[in-house]
Amino acid sequence: MPILKISNELSGVISTFSNKISNELQDNIDILVKNNDSFSLIYKNANSILLKNNYVLIKNIGFNKDKSLFEAFIKLFGSFYGESIEYADIRIECNYTACDYNLIELHNDDMIALEKMPNYGFIQVLKEDPLKLAKNGLVKILEVVNYLKYHDAELLEDLMSVKVPMMTYGINYNDANKEWTSLNETILYYSGKNDIHVRFDLGTIDTYYWQNKLEQPRKEKKMISDFLDTCKKFRKEFYIEQGDILIHNNKTTLHDRTQTAIELNLDGSFNSREIFVGFTKDYE
Repeated sequence: MPILKISNELSGVISTFSNKISNELQDNIDILVKNNDSFSLIYKNANSILLKNNYVLIKNIGFNKDKSLFEAFIKLFGSFYGESIEYADIRIECNYTACDYNLIELHNDDMIALEKMPNYGFIQVLKEDPLKLAKNGLVKILEVVNYLKYHDAELLEDLMSVKVPMMTYGINYNDANKEWTSLNETILYYSGKNDIHVRFDLGTIDTYYWQNKLEQPRKEKKMISDFLDTCKKFRKEFYIEQGDILIHNNKTTLHDRTQTAIELNLDGSFNSREIFVGFTKDYE
């Protein structure tokens, strides 16, 4: 997979600079990071890899557990999407996907937001899985499409033409109503001249049928099953260490996470994987 390892020398410069500006307000941190030569160097090279490969893993960047700095860094890649950086840990009692210890299936983030769908997603690991079990996976949708062109053209045609209902409660975009939102679109679609993008989250599809007390058509169910089976032929899996930042194109890749572990302490508290998550959309 594409990895950008920051040298100890450059990481040290980033760390020193980060500590120096840590008490500034967010707006000031954004400006200082944008105008910093070391951050610009990392951005330039990470963005080049990202544009070519659709995702990149940055290692040894020189900062971690700094929400404001993480936000300023991801703003280098586009307009900030959402209300804030999201924090997620793993819990036994969890009512949303990010803190669930079970496997998270391949999906886009906020795929139901249509034209406001985030362009890039960012994950920084604050604390690793106590047993180092949690692994992230990515699928480049172009590889799936190229395979289907020659091995299952009928499935590809269905994915490009059959609209699938999806439903979720609210999205991250800061002007969205936190209400039930539904969508009826194809899983694969053209964007621009020849670019093929993907819009998929099995949870939102299942939610639509559950919320409306409807039975999902067998043909649709098989199409989705065949799509996931094909995607998993091209899935790349990797372990993200503490401090690492994974950046992925949210429109041309699908991502997932394997099952995680939770460590129980004597006092009843838990140790588990902790992450920051952020998004950007295209510059406005």
